[in-house]
Amino acid sequence: MPDERMMRCPYCQRIFWITEEEQYSNETFECPYCHQANAGCCETDDYGVLIGISQLDYELQELLRI
Repeated sequence: MPDERMMRCPYCQRIFWITEEEQYSNETFECPYCHQANAGCCETDDYGVLIGISQLDYELQELLRI
């Protein structure tokens, strides 16, 4: 059985499961609850849940790096 991690959706704040393979091979993750895609994760919370980052926040971060 593949290793799984939990991820918090930046849009609806619900937690869903992703596999370790998805974590390393996907650039975006679609929430099974609100069906919006986030741009991966930027950190974890105190319980080890990955915190998803919205597409808009990701694009803003990229613009600020230039």
